[in-house]
Amino acid sequence: MILAKFSNAEWEFIQALTQSLTLRDLARKTGFSLSTAWRIFNNLYRKGAYYYIFDTRRFGLCYLAVISTYPGNGEDEWPQGTLTVRKIWGLKPYTLFSALIPCTFVSEYIKSLNADIVTVVRGLEVYWWRPDSGGSILMPGKGLMPFLSKTLEEMYFKEKCMVRLRELPNHLKAPDPIDMAILVRKLQAGPFAKPIEGVRYAASVDPLFPKVSEKTVSYHYRKHVLPGWLYNTFIPYLPITDVPLRVFYFEGREAPALARILINLPYFITALIDVNSSLLTGQAPPWMMETVYRVISSFDVKAPLCQLVMSSKSIVKFIPHLWKFLKETRKGWTWYWPKEKLKVLQKKR
Repeated sequence: MILAKFSNAEWEFIQALTQSLTLRDLARKTGFSLSTAWRIFNNLYRKGAYYYIFDTRRFGLCYLAVISTYPGNGEDEWPQGTLTVRKIWGLKPYTLFSALIPCTFVSEYIKSLNADIVTVVRGLEVYWWRPDSGGSILMPGKGLMPFLSKTLEEMYFKEKCMVRLRELPNHLKAPDPIDMAILVRKLQAGPFAKPIEGVRYAASVDPLFPKVSEKTVSYHYRKHVLPGWLYNTFIPYLPITDVPLRVFYFEGREAPALARILINLPYFITALIDVNSSLLTGQAPPWMMETVYRVISSFDVKAPLCQLVMSSKSIVKFIPHLWKFLKETRKGWTWYWPKEKLKVLQKKR
């Protein structure tokens, strides 16, 4: 079987990562020396990627997934906020766009794609797999496996009775570009990136970015960014030639509840939850699909696009410059829809 394999020390590190602000904090929680923590931190890059998870609503932002019919027109410019553009294969070829944009610009983003839209899933709720959720276990001598614990099984009934989803806020005060720059760097470089690195990066790529002191950056991080932090996580990746990335799109009243359960299982990556729909990405290996579909069959949902697999030969990624959505006025910063489009920075063929 193909599994993600970790040493006991690596697994302890990954579990402690979720609620650790710094590497020094993580070393203190695990009892590792700082040098050992650094070594494990660097070695794990060969097995996956680190992610910084924050409360998008607090900053007036929204993750978005858009599936369209595959245009095949060689487009290489996309709207600001686009994170990835991927070909996906199902009963038909499609394109999957993922984006992180201000809540107020969801309609503008969709229109600016100039695509034949099949479906849109807004991230009214967004989850990333986390190792301490109770749905994963590291089996000695084997690797990471799903674990349908009693706690997880109890969630079946709880999630089916979940209260109604909160809609996106229509009018939310725009944040400061310093806050956006800090978030951008955390998204790029991982949870332990220093706040000042975000401002330095923004200033290096945008000559109009405000010049501020390190003291000001520290203040913005403590007062604005840190309160919006939720957790960190590490997502293991399997060889894409052996285990393709999959997209699971569900519709129905219980689609949100199903996504909240599945994202607890290993090899799932993200879950976006909208009203009566959800979209998950993951790399579930073949031996695990029986467990996945056993869970799916417990919920009243539909999968109108059937099984979807991401192309391993067409992945376009962008660096989100979130401060581009802000414009300074006499009354302070306000939201702004930029006409400037993103050009392809990384493309695999």
